[in-house]
Amino acid sequence: MEGSEFGKGLVICLVKFAEHCWRWQEQKRFYEEMRDKSPHLFDESSAIETHFNGASDRLYEIEVPESWKRTKIGKAVKELKDFGLQIGHGFSGKTWTEADVEKAYQMCRDIALLIDKKLGLDADLGTW
Repeated sequence: MEGSEFGKGLVICLVKFAEHCWRWQEQKRFYEEMRDKSPHLFDESSAIETHFNGASDRLYEIEVPESWKRTKIGKAVKELKDFGLQIGHGFSGKTWTEADVEKAYQMCRDIALLIDKKLGLDADLGTW
């Protein structure tokens, strides 16, 4: 049996996608330096697409249990998958912004809260 290259499942894919969130801040500084050196070759939208090219790989094999597919969780997971893959692999010609990055990672956090609540936990993202 061959394993998954980027992760498979629900929670594991969400966690692996979320791991890229902190990388964005580091990569953003690097991309800003590249843009300053070659503004005609690199812009914010290109940096976001490059970042999501790696981050959204984690969403290819995200799965939702059959009984959850028509719930808020199932719909939110599909929306995150579609949005993340559109940024990282869609080559849509759309101009992506920092707001799109934040939206994607907020969607991931919202799904985590929905899962915890579905499991009967009194979940809270916390202040810090």
